[in-house]
Amino acid sequence: MFFCNHGASPHCENSNYEHYGPSGNLTDEKGGALFGYTDLYGGYAGGQAEYVRVPYADISPRVIPEEMTDEQVLFLTDIFPTGWSAIDWAQLKGGEVVAIFGSGPVGLMAQKSAWIHGASRVIAIDPLDYRLQKAKDVNYADTLNPHKVDVIEAIREMTDGRGADVCVDAVGFEPERTMMDKVKATINFEKGSMKVLDMAFKAVRRGGTVSIMGVYGSTYDNFPLHRVFDKAITIKQGQAPVLNYIDTLIDLIQDSNVVLDDIISHTLPLHEAARGYELFDKKEDDCVKVVLKP
Repeated sequence: MFFCNHGASPHCENSNYEHYGPSGNLTDEKGGALFGYTDLYGGYAGGQAEYVRVPYADISPRVIPEEMTDEQVLFLTDIFPTGWSAIDWAQLKGGEVVAIFGSGPVGLMAQKSAWIHGASRVIAIDPLDYRLQKAKDVNYADTLNPHKVDVIEAIREMTDGRGADVCVDAVGFEPERTMMDKVKATINFEKGSMKVLDMAFKAVRRGGTVSIMGVYGSTYDNFPLHRVFDKAITIKQGQAPVLNYIDTLIDLIQDSNVVLDDIISHTLPLHEAARGYELFDKKEDDCVKVVLKP
């Protein structure tokens, strides 16, 4: 009960019976249980089925107002609270420039959240033009494609040379990688790459904040601690504490202060789930977000 009582439900000491612990190792002593993760995080099957078992059902579920559609509230289960967390952790005062690396579903939700928290400018960074177009169309974000511009220099030019007040890593350890990136990871026994996080450290201003919502599951050599120290960067990261935000976010949707379903690019029946994963994984048909309907 300690962590739940302190607003840190992702660290629940009771839900992950076999692998919970204080150390946060790669192979054991993990945090609270999560849907859709491996046995290390409790082994609870994901919710992509007609029915799903909900542990601690006296705490987590919410009654949704009848006038709200499934599509309006679906993303309250994960990506909207996740994007919201990234911005809430940065403690915006109003007028900040927020640069968000990744314009997938979480990145798009972080963009929406940044505007609601008072950002003066939202910059979306992604190597896929169709995702950047979605960021423009639904979130009115400025966009940067790392294949076309030097993202770090561009962000500095947009901020009088300082860098963004807040940078959000909404990519994690699986960014677009070169062959040299893959060779380095293999030599160093690393999973994926922290190249996006390194870009965020470079792009953020001195005294700024980097929020990490992308998942990292490995140690990394050459972590730029010197840059973090010299620039006095605040780092916030972790699994989103959804229960802390869910009621506020329901109210935002009900009061028409945010639209979530405008990121949906594909709606498929449940029996085509494998096709939905393929579309998203292979970046086919301008796929941004797939919704499965039983």
